[in-house]
Amino acid sequence: MNKTEKLSYIKNGFYLYKGFFNSKEVERIKKEAQSIFINQFIGKGIATSKKISEGEFESAIVRLFEEHFDHYTNCGKQAQHLISLHRLSLDERIVNKLKEFGLDFPVISTRPVMYFNKFNLAKTEEFYKVPPHQDWRSMQGSLNSMVVWVPLADVSEDLGALKIVPGSHLHGLIESKENAWFRQIDQVEQADFISVEVEAGDALFFSSFLIHSSGNNIKDKIRWSCHFRYNDLNEETFIQRGYPHPYIYKPIQELITSDFPSPDQIKKIFS
Repeated sequence: MNKTEKLSYIKNGFYLYKGFFNSKEVERIKKEAQSIFINQFIGKGIATSKKISEGEFESAIVRLFEEHFDHYTNCGKQAQHLISLHRLSLDERIVNKLKEFGLDFPVISTRPVMYFNKFNLAKTEEFYKVPPHQDWRSMQGSLNSMVVWVPLADVSEDLGALKIVPGSHLHGLIESKENAWFRQIDQVEQADFISVEVEAGDALFFSSFLIHSSGNNIKDKIRWSCHFRYNDLNEETFIQRGYPHPYIYKPIQELITSDFPSPDQIKKIFS
């Protein structure tokens, strides 16, 4: 890392790396996520073939959302567990860059998150146009914790490019209020935001204290992206606070599909 990159990050709270990954590398993750939904399109008679165009996919996923919301939600959950997505979050290129930015002992804060935002794939506005917030509010980790945001396709301003407030990380944790999504910050001027237009394969590294929000996606097209969060296990205050972790992860005890599986179905798998 050169001195200019580090000084820019310290001052502005973010640094954008163009072409950090090969575009085909990240587009492949998007294709894998799409294949999860396509399986359900076929199962529900929304599509008849796995070979569909981007436009056909866009129309089909809206139908799945409107007609089979539980299946849509489960597809979204499965997309968060793609091996390719997790592998990208652990990539040495990211880990080495985190260390250069000052994370002495990087550790994953929360599981990777994939986003597929579009106005007609959300019950409320907060779920496709995320309001101003700071990620540290939900992470509560090290003070030097970082987020890496990676577009899985080109994201222009009219597709809802990420909006950030340069230098806002220096103000620390800002007062926020609860909303339908999580929490939002109101005391920030829209004029302070700048849009970060990106291409597939770019990577935006930013402080978890940087105020940011989703832009307004005015295209009838999905904005595909993912983001990864990291803490530093050697950061002094994180150690002193006993490594707090605010997330709860546990299974439900009831069978989601009642009376399943039958002995014959198991025998068929192992025949």
